[in-house]
Amino acid sequence: MRNLVLLIPFLAAIAAVATKDRVLAVLILFCYLTVEGMLKLMSSYHPLVHIGTDIVLWSMVAAWAAIALASGRKRVPRVPFLTLLILHVTWVLLLVFSPYTASLFVGIASLKIHLSMIPLYFIGFMLAADASAPGRFLRVLTLFWTATFVFTLLQYAGGPDSMLDLGEAYRLRASYFHEWRPFGTTSLPGGQSVIALLALPFAMYLAFRAEHAWRDWRIIATIVASLAVFFVSGVRQVFLGSLVIVVTMTGLQVMRGRGRAVTGLVAVGALGVATFIAVQQFIVPAARRSIQEATGVPEIWRDRDVVDRFGSLLDPETYARVRAGGVRLIWNRITEAPLGVGLGRTGSAASALQDQLERDAFNKMLQDRFGFQDNFFAAMLVETGIPGTLMLTTILVGLGVLSVRLARRAATREDSAFGALVAGYILALLVMSWGSQPLLGNPTLAFFWFLGGMAMGRLDAVTLDANAEFAAADGTGYITRR
Repeated sequence: MRNLVLLIPFLAAIAAVATKDRVLAVLILFCYLTVEGMLKLMSSYHPLVHIGTDIVLWSMVAAWAAIALASGRKRVPRVPFLTLLILHVTWVLLLVFSPYTASLFVGIASLKIHLSMIPLYFIGFMLAADASAPGRFLRVLTLFWTATFVFTLLQYAGGPDSMLDLGEAYRLRASYFHEWRPFGTTSLPGGQSVIALLALPFAMYLAFRAEHAWRDWRIIATIVASLAVFFVSGVRQVFLGSLVIVVTMTGLQVMRGRGRAVTGLVAVGALGVATFIAVQQFIVPAARRSIQEATGVPEIWRDRDVVDRFGSLLDPETYARVRAGGVRLIWNRITEAPLGVGLGRTGSAASALQDQLERDAFNKMLQDRFGFQDNFFAAMLVETGIPGTLMLTTILVGLGVLSVRLARRAATREDSAFGALVAGYILALLVMSWGSQPLLGNPTLAFFWFLGGMAMGRLDAVTLDANAEFAAADGTGYITRR
């Protein structure tokens, strides 16, 4: 089985490269990304599976670049913030050779997090030339994810024996948590909630873009399944992030004069209450019975329930107490490490490179002092210093602002709803960055670059259309880009 798992990244890469439909190729990539965490555990974190998404993505990039060169196209798209992005990439590449980076191997391996997903920005921009691409992409993914959500809920109801028998890696990761949480198709208990973070607003987009969409059972199924996954995952910050996206989307649609968007928000709220009651009445009792019958699990799992964690969201003290001290931590990193202390020190790269980061006394000292930051901005300061943090944050905020422009100015319901979706996602990333590192790991990082690129592509198309209409109206015939 382990050897078969090692073939999956290459099979996905072959399928993505072989298809002539580039939207389908990207869908293959993100479907693989959805199950990559599970494949990592099943292969005991074999290096080939650990870089599986990179194998699929860069195979696509190499094939498509070769086709472009063969046909005489040698220019990359003129995407927004291109100059700043080039400076950011250059700075990160220079940090590979920083005296604080533990080794050349560590520096290069860390590029997986900092740079390897950036091609998705350009891919999203190019695919967005087709106005139907965003809707098609989101529609297929929501259906695929809904199937994985059902799998997650069955895991939770089945109890620990439904997953932990797959191997020691599952048992070790689950033992760090105070409650039983399903893995889904990820490598962490509760990790499927990160997919739900995207699926819920994706379904909202599909509802906003067309009349009578709330009658579509597929949209309702996606919303209900994603909400149920939130409740059995217990990751409150991600749940709040999804609410930030949904509320932002609704607000931007209302500002466009689409008052029916409020009805959608009310519908999600009603579905949320009904789903929570259903989870408590049917799924939680089944999980409790399974936990009582399980052997070799922490005793605390029999006393605590992950669904009860959501009750703390109604307690104002939760927000004052959790993740406190962020400003002080950021200021400390600015003063102590203005140029960073080497790549790979924090984020998801640190856990994979732990042995290399602590091979000598000096690097172990740096790792003990700077190795964990429960704050994206502090983590970026440790990794890339003030320059890298400022550049990436500027790109993040800038893409959010331009996405709001798309939501406000787009002539079509589809483009306006998509701009609102991406603006909400970027705002959620900023909010979540205060207590986690969403842009130092997948899938949130990959979706940031791809959705950002696709939104900029639609904004570019919308701007060109508007300029063309203006040029035709005033008789000049001139068309200008932004």
